[in-house]
Amino acid sequence: MVNEAAGAIEKPQEQINKLSEQQIIDNILANMPSTEEIAVEVPSLNKFYTLQDPGKPISLRPMTFEDEKIMMSNVGGVDTLNVLLSRCVSNIKVDSLLQMDKLYLIMKLREISYGDEYQASITCTGCAKENKVKFTLSNLPVRYVEETLTDPQTIHLPILDKEIKVRLPRVRDENYFSNAQQAMGNLWRFVESIDNCEAKTVISKVIPQLPLKDAHVLLEVMGASQYGTDTKVRFACNYCSHNEVMELPITADFFTSN
Repeated sequence: MVNEAAGAIEKPQEQINKLSEQQIIDNILANMPSTEEIAVEVPSLNKFYTLQDPGKPISLRPMTFEDEKIMMSNVGGVDTLNVLLSRCVSNIKVDSLLQMDKLYLIMKLREISYGDEYQASITCTGCAKENKVKFTLSNLPVRYVEETLTDPQTIHLPILDKEIKVRLPRVRDENYFSNAQQAMGNLWRFVESIDNCEAKTVISKVIPQLPLKDAHVLLEVMGASQYGTDTKVRFACNYCSHNEVMELPITADFFTSN
């Protein structure tokens, strides 16, 4: 007679009962992509920041499903990209980031969360047909600042022949640039002195009266467009001969897997 106890085979449920809940969860998630932070070197090289831990770099972790849900909720007009970065970036407050570094971190976050390839739909201006185009985000060139760059910077206004000291805009300043008219009206806020005068009452009255060439010099310096991630890409239509250089099309689908 066969000893049923000796010959018994453990049922799957009995095996599961021997495992702790955390072991079960760990087994299920064994093939999860890494969510560990990576160190990033931003275009400003941290020259103008006081990091929360000066001995560590700025770090970035991939997005989670919870991050995506919060981003998609778009609560009350809050800048969702800033909220997203504040959740995924470590060792610096997002509102203190320079714009060149914010853009770099957005590109890097998308890359490490969903992969290096980004597919976008582009309607050709030549033939009006829709093209599905893939871009490799890591191929976008990044220009880092020179060691000689300062913030604020002292620049020369060629028409007025005066020295002006101007600071670079940060994420916390974005409300001043919600539209072109508001941006022009708030330029004075970024000027720390003009011809050695630091009085904001004077500066706020002088800046709107700047000659056009001087105003453009000021805007170019503030934009610091020569630094950071170059988002210009070449588009060649699949249906006609149209070919152009354009800005990388960043749509609502940018932070989705495609």
